[in-house]
Amino acid sequence: MRKKIFIVALILLVSFCFVSCGGKSAEGSAAATESVKAEKILAKLVSCWSETYPAGHADTLFCDSMKKMAGDLIDIELYRENTLVGPKEVFDAVADNVAEMGSEYPGYWVGKDTAFNLLAAWPMGMDVYDYTNWIFEGGGMDEYKRVYGKFGLEVFPFGPITIESGPRGTKPIKSLADYKGLKLRISGSAQGIIAAKLGAAQVAIQSSEVYQAMQTGVIDAAESSTPFADWSLGYQEITQYASNPGWNQPGTICCLIVNKETFDKYPEKLKAMIETAAYSTFTKMIPYNDYKGAECALKFRDEYGVKMDTLSEKDLLTLQDWAYEIMYDNASKNPSFAQVAYSMAKYQHMYQYWKEAHQTIGGHGWAKQPLPDLEKLKSYVK
Repeated sequence: MRKKIFIVALILLVSFCFVSCGGKSAEGSAAATESVKAEKILAKLVSCWSETYPAGHADTLFCDSMKKMAGDLIDIELYRENTLVGPKEVFDAVADNVAEMGSEYPGYWVGKDTAFNLLAAWPMGMDVYDYTNWIFEGGGMDEYKRVYGKFGLEVFPFGPITIESGPRGTKPIKSLADYKGLKLRISGSAQGIIAAKLGAAQVAIQSSEVYQAMQTGVIDAAESSTPFADWSLGYQEITQYASNPGWNQPGTICCLIVNKETFDKYPEKLKAMIETAAYSTFTKMIPYNDYKGAECALKFRDEYGVKMDTLSEKDLLTLQDWAYEIMYDNASKNPSFAQVAYSMAKYQHMYQYWKEAHQTIGGHGWAKQPLPDLEKLKSYVK
């Protein structure tokens, strides 16, 4: 009898322990699930661009890719132009960790280091295909990392823009002489120096302000970006003439920046996903801008009768000489600028032989373009 009671008691005890442990296990699983949810990383991405401006498409592509790849690890909240900070505040917002990420244009930060001008675009400089070669194979990525790293930022080039339109306006620009006296919206410090040499006045306004400025006579002509971007801004309604090629920005690079201290704390898997999403965005943005730019160039001509004039090779050579003069001057004053310029020039000299060889069957760029003085730039590197 005692043996039976003992066995029954033992069975009840085991059953109780099993039920109790099972209950704790279920509670523990639920708690663990909640803990994982609680640990999901939240990040703000502030952008220089609106949703409708073509450069802002990189933001959409990047965020979409991150949601697909890393939606269980991070939530990225995208703040478009002027919704959290203004375009010229993006860099500092990310450096100060007000926002963890930013979508930006390096040329906005030349006041911090003139080398940013080269990392963005340079008049009569490299086109987007040269930038791609240089960044991913020719040492350019090291220069982006070095320059941005000084300000506590991790950087990923992710928004390439193909050759821009030249100025569009109400007066024809058939030669450099036609620039004289123009009130010109043109971005970039080097571009502004060239505009002054041409006798034009650089007017510093945002692309979104061009439409009204043109209507009210504040400016006579403006460049913003590709024909696609110009079309999205309504330039077809306010301009009758276009001058090409886009000597001011043959190629342009926009970047994703991440607060470095924050980035370094991310899991390695997430870091790799951010890099992958950024470079996937890079590859998609080239055909996006190029194809739609070509479409819109035709629409300017066919739907609005905009007349396109082309500068002579003699004029382009003059612009090239001025662009190199400004490059050498900047290199002599800033070793950081000199290091980027020298790295670029080494790539250009290496690639020139092959560029000339295949130019006749659809190569990119201006094959006979004079190259920068490699030894002069090297002398400024410290």
